[in-house]
Amino acid sequence: MQTADIKQIDVKVSKPYTVYVGEGLHDFIKSELKEKRIYVVTDSNVYELYRDFLKDLSSYVFVFEAGEERKNYSTLLKIYDFLIENGADRYSYAVGVGGGVVGDVAGFAASTYMRGIGLYHIPTSLLAMVDSSIGGKTGINYHGLKNIVGSFYQPNGVFVDVDFLKTLPEREYISAFAEVVKYGIIMDASLFEFLERNVELIRKRENKVLKIVVERSIKNKVDIVEKDEKEKGQRAILNFGHTFAHAIESFTGYSRYLHGEAVAIGMVKAMRVSQRMGLVKEEDVERVRKLLSDLGLPLKMEEEKDAYRIFQIMLKDKKNKNSSLRFVLTKGIGSSIIAGSVREDLILDVISEDT
Repeated sequence: MQTADIKQIDVKVSKPYTVYVGEGLHDFIKSELKEKRIYVVTDSNVYELYRDFLKDLSSYVFVFEAGEERKNYSTLLKIYDFLIENGADRYSYAVGVGGGVVGDVAGFAASTYMRGIGLYHIPTSLLAMVDSSIGGKTGINYHGLKNIVGSFYQPNGVFVDVDFLKTLPEREYISAFAEVVKYGIIMDASLFEFLERNVELIRKRENKVLKIVVERSIKNKVDIVEKDEKEKGQRAILNFGHTFAHAIESFTGYSRYLHGEAVAIGMVKAMRVSQRMGLVKEEDVERVRKLLSDLGLPLKMEEEKDAYRIFQIMLKDKKNKNSSLRFVLTKGIGSSIIAGSVREDLILDVISEDT
């Protein structure tokens, strides 16, 4: 592939690094990593599609079975075994090549092996490109709770090549746009409007549009991460819709919905909470619903709901403070607040609503 124009986004946090965004970056990535001792971590789906590229990066490649259910201690321990057996030392680098599951577990392994080795992310899914590979969050699922064990560990760099999106399954590709819509709702009204105008080109995976969407989304996340690296305050707005979404995923055993699909449903419910609290109008809710629907995302749970059980799962969310639920709500497209006092009966009503 020919290396096209590369955008560089610098992330100014405790360990500064650069995110490179473009198309046709395979040769660029190999040249950037060629002098380093690299240990690749990937999943079976990515390996089947890009095994030649992965083997060009390193002779040390660890492959685990794809799926959210593999983001657990068993996979983590196998990565440690892989690193030990192949002589990885504290000057080595783990390179996570894949979606959010790969990035999260590879990042957690890198942050804990020998108390921390080098880390690069090469996200191959849209969700990982615009969200999980940026900002230093790593983790695994445990006891049915998403990302309940993990660490903040910034990478040494991130390479975002939108050409990877050409081989992404349609459902996974569309699912990730929930996180992009999220940026529009919480902080970037112009991005939301851009998405509304370009739904057709987005569905066709037009690279020119995708590069704009990816770059804008990354810049939004970087802006928040730089201000609040370890989620002590403002960074929590990135969780808009996620308190509902994580509970929905757990309630359905992580097998019914992709993460972005659960986020889409969660955002509709967060919009309803915002409306019920007098923060937004019905028109705002419908505008969000229309964009999500036009993109092909679900708006509601299809199975029978147990509102009380879902609420109990939400109470275990790691973003809570002093055992009190914290919700990210919106005051209108492009604006958000963190609310710590939402009535239980209101939450239960919104969970139960078939909207």
